[in-house]
Amino acid sequence: MSMQRDNGKHSLILDAAIVEIACSGYHYTTVARIARRAGVADGTIYLYFKSKQDVLVAVFDRAMDRFISQGILEMNPGDDAVTRISDIVRLHLEQVGENRDLAVILQVELRHSLNFLDVFSRTRLRDYLEIITGVVVQGQNEGVFRPDMDPLLTARMIFGVLDQMATDWVLSKRDTPLATRADEVTAFVLGALKGVR
Repeated sequence: MSMQRDNGKHSLILDAAIVEIACSGYHYTTVARIARRAGVADGTIYLYFKSKQDVLVAVFDRAMDRFISQGILEMNPGDDAVTRISDIVRLHLEQVGENRDLAVILQVELRHSLNFLDVFSRTRLRDYLEIITGVVVQGQNEGVFRPDMDPLLTARMIFGVLDQMATDWVLSKRDTPLATRADEVTAFVLGALKGVR
């Protein structure tokens, strides 16, 4: 990329891409349509991105950067593990649920490319899973979470629950805010972590 990321056009292009991809699907969205929605020339997009797939990766990276940085700001490292798991669930559902177009991309469109899924699993998702894993280990050390559960596997399962809730919400096209389910999801996750039957 030859232009600086902090340029306003970079964000403008990503915002336009979110709307276009959510409305038309990744495969039917063209660079020309993204450019038109962003109000820039087609060639301008190539100053910031090598390809349409690079735009999609940048949309994902920006969303994960915001999600992780917001989570770090809102989660107090001094809180107990139960509180931190509750915060993770609430933040995940709030942030995915605040922009349906972005949620469509994160929950549906990104899943169509095996190449992207490979990149996805090696980048910011790994960082997110490390945060959840750390909270699971904390809960095990505090004696409130089951000690027999592998922390990374458990983090993946927690992510899977949150991911499925978001996918169900996107596909259902419900107007109900996704975050309204946070208490139920938290109770389920904590029940599994504590071994409640």
